[in-house]
Amino acid sequence: MPRITEAGKRREGRGKGHGANYKPWIKIREFNSAGTTANVVDWKHGRTTQLLSQGEEWYYYVLRWDDNVTDIREQFPLFEPEDTVRIADAFGFRHPKDRNTTMTTDMLVDYADGHQEAFSIKDSRKDVDYKLAKTEYEMNQAMRTAEKLLIEKKYWAEKGITWKLLYKEDLDPQYVNNIRRIVVYYDENKVHDDISRVKHLIATKQITVDLFKPIDYRELVTEHLRLGG
Repeated sequence: MPRITEAGKRREGRGKGHGANYKPWIKIREFNSAGTTANVVDWKHGRTTQLLSQGEEWYYYVLRWDDNVTDIREQFPLFEPEDTVRIADAFGFRHPKDRNTTMTTDMLVDYADGHQEAFSIKDSRKDVDYKLAKTEYEMNQAMRTAEKLLIEKKYWAEKGITWKLLYKEDLDPQYVNNIRRIVVYYDENKVHDDISRVKHLIATKQITVDLFKPIDYRELVTEHLRLGG
């Protein structure tokens, strides 16, 4: 599918809104590597998110599970390009793509206490640290990625917002997969049996379990449903 122009994105109101009404700057259908992307339906407000890597998908589950998080806006634009161009020039970096391109941050997260944090997410430290590269190509890619991240970090610092770099390799797959399986049943209308009922109770924080371990749902059914727990 042809990519929409910067002007077209602005006309659509991309980068604006909150919660169910937010419109991300980049959508999966416009992204080159569809094999790494994921649409996750936010179990609290119902909007389908546009996540461009497995790392973004995993961290979306982790961050959204946190009750202190009130909103996650993915593919958030760094308005205006003039700001990121100025920062790139100050560092002596080449601006990503071209000097008229709006950069994005993977996620801008709102918290219940009113503060915000911006996150960029990479699969591995090898994506950023050129010293870990095995080939010249990997070294050049890591250096360019590191430059882009420094521009992001400076941009958010100027806005008074903390920017953090996260790595998928730091996450526990068991923890992520447990959240993924549970939140499907956040909406009570999707409950259809005892197992899904237990998952709903976990998703809505009425039952607390250790998400870093495999969950025995049948045991939880006995404990919390059949024995009136």
